[in-house]
Amino acid sequence: MDKKKNVNIWKSLQKVPAGTMFVPLIIGAIITTVCEGIFKFNLWDTLGNPMKDMFSSTGQMLIIGLMLFCTGTQLKMSDMKDALHRGVLLILVRLGVAYALCAAFYALFGYKGFLGISFLAFVCAVTSANAALYMGIISPFGDKADKASFGIMLICSMPLLPLLFLGFYGESGFGKAQVMQIVSLIIPFILGMILGNLDEDIRKVFAGGNAIILPFLGFEFGSTINLIDAVKMLPQGLLMSVIYFVIVITPSYIFERLVLHRPGYASVASASLAGVALVIPSMAAASNTSFEPYVNSAVAILAFVLAVTNILCPFMVKFILTKHPADEQPKKKQKVVAAHSAAK
Repeated sequence: MDKKKNVNIWKSLQKVPAGTMFVPLIIGAIITTVCEGIFKFNLWDTLGNPMKDMFSSTGQMLIIGLMLFCTGTQLKMSDMKDALHRGVLLILVRLGVAYALCAAFYALFGYKGFLGISFLAFVCAVTSANAALYMGIISPFGDKADKASFGIMLICSMPLLPLLFLGFYGESGFGKAQVMQIVSLIIPFILGMILGNLDEDIRKVFAGGNAIILPFLGFEFGSTINLIDAVKMLPQGLLMSVIYFVIVITPSYIFERLVLHRPGYASVASASLAGVALVIPSMAAASNTSFEPYVNSAVAILAFVLAVTNILCPFMVKFILTKHPADEQPKKKQKVVAAHSAAK
């Protein structure tokens, strides 16, 4: 009997950086562009539920909640000690500089921003890090402290911190609605973390949860993007990509090389935009209507930065490793010292 030929759709998606989310995002954007931009109707509103909440932006918050829960189940409290050794210092330097520049950006340019890059787009971009891509890049050569940083980075790349920041630097201030929005984000994450640490089986069951969720999240992000409008944002997307790399890599790389005396690959490996950044504009607008005029342009810019940074980041790390190999020499020295001690 002939074996049925497998199309390998999933493997093909995984060959694309952030492909399990980015490819559905592009498909969703094409559907939105054709239906709304050309034929002037909303496909998902026409079809109704469950299709509407599965593939359009109306279901984003449910998907985000599920993702936060699944992420929480995978965070081991025992890993936090290793992360505090080195990784948390890098993250603090990176985020400290990023948020300070965001505050300066708001003081100088306000909501509207400059050259088409709004305050909303700027904050969502420079404060984001793709923890999953970071882990995938450093896994072959990173040490325990590098890998333990994944959990902290994942928490910092969630919508919590950017939303908190946007709440304080908003025209409507930071009130009860913003507090409850943040509480609503924290609860599923904390619940997942508690259950995952109490029961190893729960951690195993939800280990692949985000892999299932990401394609749907991609479609939902795509439903907010009109490619005709996105093409118009091409110059802003290119400029934001350059700004992202400068702000994200420069301070943390200098700190890692000069203060921590490390090769520098960890700083560069974290220099890619997380897909979840694309949902932050709509979440911010939900609690602060002043952001609404900037949501669509912010999502278009972030989608462009997502593609550029996720594609270039692995190559940049490879370049850094050719200049500064990852701990190969220290490990050799440790073996020599150990052998010498044993001989005594």
